[in-house]
Amino acid sequence: MEKYPDPENVFPSGVALVVGGSGGLGNAICSKLAREGSNVAITYNKNHKGALSAEQAVKQIGHKSKCYCMELTKSEEIIDIVNNVANEFGAIHTMIFSVGPDIGQPFISEVSSQEWNKVMSIEPVGYFNIVKATLPHLRASKGSIVAITSAATIRYASRDILSAAPKASVNLLTSAIAREEGRNGIRANVVAPGFISTGLGQHLLENVISERERLSIERASALRRIGTAEEVAEIVAFLASSRASLITGQIISADGGYTA
Repeated sequence: MEKYPDPENVFPSGVALVVGGSGGLGNAICSKLAREGSNVAITYNKNHKGALSAEQAVKQIGHKSKCYCMELTKSEEIIDIVNNVANEFGAIHTMIFSVGPDIGQPFISEVSSQEWNKVMSIEPVGYFNIVKATLPHLRASKGSIVAITSAATIRYASRDILSAAPKASVNLLTSAIAREEGRNGIRANVVAPGFISTGLGQHLLENVISERERLSIERASALRRIGTAEEVAEIVAFLASSRASLITGQIISADGGYTA
């Protein structure tokens, strides 16, 4: 297929590394980055099928792509994978962190110690590990980091602690990266989506949430609707690109006004 034109050259040569690109939002981000002119390396944990789908979408747009299995708690393996990505694609100009485990929606009183330890070991620890592994590459490219968290870190909704708590730590770590690594030319920002109709949101809409609950979710948004993965991906790609060259250390809410 003919390669999409790169009229603005908003990404340099090299590759964007999308950590957690196998989910619905991750797929949308990979495709958007490719349409903006970037090659895309994709990591996944268990969803190999989803990662392959994202890889094929990038290739159909006309850019290089490859998926890698990554266990975010294994720091040495992460370093090896990141170095392999750089060797294969060249400079890593962007790291997108779009990771979230499959979780329930219990009240805090119902959360077990095992559940708590699991979610806190995936996102905060995993984000720290991937940041440490990619920092040397991003310093060299004066690149950017975009982490996907949640509007629940700004306006908490009951029964969302297993998502909000680990993502809140990702927010703070991103702020620290922006403050400490700005001198090295690295920008770091967060996109905090509200409820979207993809991935876990799609599962909840189709299997868990009643029509009454769906209407309640829509009414909580100033725009009175549920967002899409493609809308969030637009913001992610903008923040990662040279168009956002003066933006760092920010949490951008992509929630239709839920946190307004």
